[in-house]
Amino acid sequence: MYPLWGLLLSFPLWTVSCVDNKYDLDKDIDMTINVGGEHLTIPAGSSDTAYLSKIIEVEEGDILQPDAATRVYHLTKRDDIDVDPTTVKEVTISSANTDLKQELVGSDDGGSGSKTTELDVKNNLRAEASDIDEALIELGALGAKTPTSLTLAFEFLNTGNLTFGSVTAKNLEIQLPDFLMFEKGEVEEGNKLILNNEELKNAQKVLHVIGYQFGGKAGEGEIPDKNRTITINGLVTMQGQVVTSGINGSGSLTMTLDVTLEEMTANSVTGVIQPEIKAETTNIELNDLPDFLKDEETRMDITNPVILLRAENQLETPVEVDAVLTPMKGNAQIDGKEVKVGSGYGKTPVVLASGKNVIALSRTGECTIEGVTSNVKVEDINDLLETIPDDIEVDLQPVVRNEGYYTAELGRAYEMPSSYEVDVPLSFEQNLNIVYNDSVQDLNKDLNDLDKVILKKANVLLTVDNAIPLKLQLKPENVLIKDVYGNELTAVKKTIEEDKQYVTESTDGEKPVTSELVLNLTSEDTAFLSKIDRICFKLTAVPGSATGVPLKDTQWLKVTSIKLSVPGGVNVDLN
Repeated sequence: MYPLWGLLLSFPLWTVSCVDNKYDLDKDIDMTINVGGEHLTIPAGSSDTAYLSKIIEVEEGDILQPDAATRVYHLTKRDDIDVDPTTVKEVTISSANTDLKQELVGSDDGGSGSKTTELDVKNNLRAEASDIDEALIELGALGAKTPTSLTLAFEFLNTGNLTFGSVTAKNLEIQLPDFLMFEKGEVEEGNKLILNNEELKNAQKVLHVIGYQFGGKAGEGEIPDKNRTITINGLVTMQGQVVTSGINGSGSLTMTLDVTLEEMTANSVTGVIQPEIKAETTNIELNDLPDFLKDEETRMDITNPVILLRAENQLETPVEVDAVLTPMKGNAQIDGKEVKVGSGYGKTPVVLASGKNVIALSRTGECTIEGVTSNVKVEDINDLLETIPDDIEVDLQPVVRNEGYYTAELGRAYEMPSSYEVDVPLSFEQNLNIVYNDSVQDLNKDLNDLDKVILKKANVLLTVDNAIPLKLQLKPENVLIKDVYGNELTAVKKTIEEDKQYVTESTDGEKPVTSELVLNLTSEDTAFLSKIDRICFKLTAVPGSATGVPLKDTQWLKVTSIKLSVPGGVNVDLN
């Protein structure tokens, strides 16, 4: 049975249903009265202790849950963030060819025997790469899984009646372009190929190119032009001696070194790489909220709400995250509010290092959640929750701002598995204004017995012990008295003295504080009590002096005394 405690049962802000009062004057009220005294007081007992675990009814899956260890209430929400895979397409470097020619025997030489010729010839080797991905700002090096071939072939052309026996290299040094990268051991340091005492007639040598090297740091590499093309130029030189023997007859002999570099498809790059990373707009839906958080007049002032961003960065470079978070009611932005984070908006950078990251965005810049790798202070993050939204629209913009060199695979789909977690521990600051609407109903079943009691005034007196760190307030204008038909009893006037409107908060959430509420009811209708069926009220709460103290499901409130007081006594018609 619930006596007038039902009136206060709705004072705790978390009650989500109306309270039916089973008030039987024969059983519950001591009918020993002092008729005609200064005051007629009818005791009505007390209530059981109401723990927040009973008042805040949560079910599995609700976003409001007490922490298993601390028992602090948290609003939590977790879900994935869809980030499109990012791919930088492969680079194809065209084939290239050049030749170096040197006359070994002239038409004027004539005779027979042998001749030593000094060589110092050079020519340009030119390749091109086009349709280069926009992400490749500067190319320091390109590599390929499958090496491409560079072929050196010696060819000889003799004219007239000249014949020859052999052509032998004597410390012949072939200098290949320094941007070519060869398999280990194929060339000397500096891309030199030295031939000594080797027969060049019909000679061919195949080298294996594994990549291109343009520079070792930013500013030294190749920068694509506006057509996304780079042109690669390098000299091939040939210096040293060759000895031609077995010369016979008249005419000339010319040696040509033909250099052919095959096309290469590069699947790795080192350089300044800034790929575009696209994340779909995410909506953090705040559903399954208790009623006291849904009222349009509720204003939250959370001590330290936290939004966790979990992301695995597979790139070998930091990825910064800029974001705009917008609280929404229906399809409308709430009061033009939005919270911006990231260096792109002039705020503290939010940086995802290579590997797994757990970034905590919080009001204080401090967070004790296990696994957090980085804390970022977002002083205005409470703007997202001040008016509880239906959802928070999150527009993430991951961006690579690194202007230095790092290495990436070309053609690979780089994933960025990401998720968010909202963690709002219910501890409040000074700007809190929680509003709760409820009613005590079906009172007429019991109060209609008072139709023979003649009175114009009645007070409802409630003594409350509160171990909850919230101050509760009931203003007279927030009380409505209704009859069984739902009509307001406008003849009943409500007043509450200022110092009797509050249930004082516990300053530490542990030690209870005792308060008394007094609701004064007056009417010219002397039978007004018998007509009351429902008392509707709107309650507000502020944290008072207990700011920053969290709500726990072990905290409690108890109405230790409930009385109906009639000033001046009553006249009872016992007939």
